[in-house]
Amino acid sequence: MTATAQGLNRLLPQTQCRECGYEGCLPYAEALARDEAPVNLCAPGGETVMLDIANLLGKPPLTPAKIQPKALAWIDEAVCIGCTACIRACPVDAIMGAHKLMHTVIKDECTGCGLCVTPCPVDCIYMQPVKSDFLPLARAAYESEARFAAAEHAKNRFEWHEARKARDAAERKAKLAEREAATKAKLQAAAEAAQPVEAAAKPAFDPMDLIAKAMARAQEQQTQLTTAHNHEDFKAKQVEEARQRAVLRRAQRDMKYGNEEEKAAALVYLRQYKAEQEAKKSAKRKAKQMRAQQP
Repeated sequence: MTATAQGLNRLLPQTQCRECGYEGCLPYAEALARDEAPVNLCAPGGETVMLDIANLLGKPPLTPAKIQPKALAWIDEAVCIGCTACIRACPVDAIMGAHKLMHTVIKDECTGCGLCVTPCPVDCIYMQPVKSDFLPLARAAYESEARFAAAEHAKNRFEWHEARKARDAAERKAKLAEREAATKAKLQAAAEAAQPVEAAAKPAFDPMDLIAKAMARAQEQQTQLTTAHNHEDFKAKQVEEARQRAVLRRAQRDMKYGNEEEKAAALVYLRQYKAEQEAKKSAKRKAKQMRAQQP
């Protein structure tokens, strides 16, 4: 990485929002240093960052391609199903929560990138406008200017996030390797223990034994495929059921606390939901009666 890329990266807000079309602030800075990107792509930085980049590169200023309003992520805790998709998407670990438990945003650490909104399967994350010139609200103590203090703090959080991801991946890989080695050792020990018995009971070459083993392997592979398929179907069914419950809770909330438009939409949904539930109960009663009538 060149000094020019480092200098350009320092001018960027470090939100890692990807609105510029690159995977983060540093990749965009490196593209600028290689003269492969225009100076006006930083949406959260707006005109201020665009002018700084243009001055540093000696290029004419351009109108910002897009302006990203300052906003903080907020999670509707009554609707959240605890899927952890937003936690995985956040580039600065500004979301707290655990699997199947409610999540919440750490307000001071949120950079307003919005990357957590799209992955949410129940649409319970909203970007709420905030009156702040720079995000995150937390600041690096050793930077005197608010803009660079916010960017430096976000950069530190992002680097820590990337280091944590790499460490977690290495730990998972080591555990898998250890588990695989233990399994191989058990299989080898079992094979060695069974070898004298097989040698005494069977001839050196048994075609029927080879066929039986091949059929057993094929059956095992088929079982694994079927099990994996069933697992994916079950997982998808769980997510859909959780999504339906979240929609129901949201409609119930809007019916009680929403504005007139939200209450009207909630009433339509709740009536439809009630009709569907009654239809399901009626179908179950009919099926039960038919089974009872069968000889």
